[in-house]
Amino acid sequence: MNIFVGNLSFKTTEQELQREFEAFGQVASVKIITDHNTLKSRGFAFVEMQDQDQALAAIAGMNGKELAGQILKVNEAKPREARAGQSRERTGGGYGSGDRSSGWGGFGNKDRAGSGHDNTDGSGSIYDSKGRTGSRGRGGRGSGSGGRSGGGRRTPR
Repeated sequence: MNIFVGNLSFKTTEQELQREFEAFGQVASVKIITDHNTLKSRGFAFVEMQDQDQALAAIAGMNGKELAGQILKVNEAKPREARAGQSRERTGGGYGSGDRSSGWGGFGNKDRAGSGHDNTDGSGSIYDSKGRTGSRGRGGRGSGSGGRSGGGRRTPR
């Protein structure tokens, strides 16, 4: 059984955590989760115990216990759920955004007329974006005469 251990002191080591859980039975593995960039503890860990009765006893015995000045929160680890509105695939713009059908792509977005920086029209001219049909020129989204900013001065009506 996989056990979640939260509210860990950032100074707690995997060896210390293993010693605490071994009081309840055999521990298969201990993994303190660290920040990808700094490699410092994120304040939680997972402890795996093969025997379910021992794992349940460890959860009951360790939940609420103080370790290194912190009150632990211990329970059965649940499978990781996908976050709302996000998928495993990356979204957004950037260089070479490829074949996105919606959104503003970034450099190299060849699917949308007038967007990105690939303004070839088949004749080899990469500079004449105004002569293309369906092109919005450099301003994008109908920005009018103001270039990239979305329009110059407007006169009141």
